Amino acid sequence: MNGPESPEMRALDAALAAVLRAPELPPDFDRRLAAALRAAPAEEWSHAARAALEREHEERLAELQAGYVRLRRRTLGTWIGAAFAAGAAAALAMPWLQSLFGANVLYIIAGAGSVIGLVLIASSVSGAGIAGALNRLVE
Repeated sequence: MNGPESPEMRALDAALAAVLRAPELPPDFDRRLAAALRAAPAEEWSHAARAALEREHEERLAELQAGYVRLRRRTLGTWIGAAFAAGAAAALAMPWLQSLFGANVLYIIAGAGSVIGLVLIASSVSGAGIAGALNRLVE
């Protein structure tokens, strides 16, 4: 099994980080932050209030990171499930494909799978989606 610091996991983290974007702040965040700063200047904050704010910040950051990890795992599970489904579909369609393409069916399936995989990887890395990757291939 690959460890959390393996090259594969770092590559997966980098690819998912490129695809998954951080959530946006609420629309009135700046206004509320400015109002809170005006209401209690930083010099007047007590040590306990500062500690409470820092603790709340750490809790929210931990919740956000946990949600991000869940989303990454769910995305990985979806990719794995799609790969298994594609393999099952190819196995079920093999007799029909062999009647169409004859002895070259294995080469055609391998080539098509490679092209589809490259398109999916390109769309994941670029963040433009599959349509953007296909447009770049055509151009």
